[in-house]
Amino acid sequence: MEIIKYQLGIVENLPLSALYMMFNIKKNSDVSFGLKILQRFVDGKSVVAGFGNNLLKMFKIPENESFKRTKFNNPRMSDNDGYDLVLWLRDDDRGELFHKAIAIKKALEDYFDIEKVISSYTYRGKYDLSGFEDGIENPKGLEVVPAAIISEGELEGSSFWVLQQWLHDFDWLNNASQSAKEECIGRSLDDSHQFESLKDFAHVKRSAKENFNPEAQILRKSMPWSDDQLNGGFMFSGFAPSFRSFNLQMGNMLGGSDG
Repeated sequence: MEIIKYQLGIVENLPLSALYMMFNIKKNSDVSFGLKILQRFVDGKSVVAGFGNNLLKMFKIPENESFKRTKFNNPRMSDNDGYDLVLWLRDDDRGELFHKAIAIKKALEDYFDIEKVISSYTYRGKYDLSGFEDGIENPKGLEVVPAAIISEGELEGSSFWVLQQWLHDFDWLNNASQSAKEECIGRSLDDSHQFESLKDFAHVKRSAKENFNPEAQILRKSMPWSDDQLNGGFMFSGFAPSFRSFNLQMGNMLGGSDG
């Protein structure tokens, strides 16, 4: 029987709905015991867990430059080290998500302070709220797991997770022409095909994995989000065996290759 050492939720299809729960370590708490309680909830399938830098300090992590995320100080993107613990709750039933989130919050309240909860969902199966299809360049079949999961060594079964909350400008999206939006992305809104002639700033040109050698592959598991104030956008969620691919792609998108 095959022993699966990674969190299955990383590589499985997206659920219809999800919650992202962000926590920081509570001051003077017994974090080790809190992690034991956390194990009751994290099955890697309906609940995927990600540890931030402060939690990782409790573990012996091998030193490797590709394991370090580049800090981007850029006016186009607010960059920080995030939270100590992030849980990705996955379920097609939003009511089930709600009850599970309450149970987790209660169980961890002596060990972790809950800082933020973001509600997300799928839109038309695999689309961003801007109308563009996401994840087109994702690996398929037997290529999925190697693209996201470390296959050997001390960290076998682990993955490096980048999670970013992007806020969309719906005033612009609802008023801009189709061609203006398509120029920004580099794909057709009608059938998602990539244009042959791309603007230098086009997203698909800047983020293409083929720009780098070896290729900078990321398994994207992103989902739309919105709140009760009708703000909304995109939860970029990418998994890889190191931060190398993200560092290269994001650096390129922010103009790092422009000299």
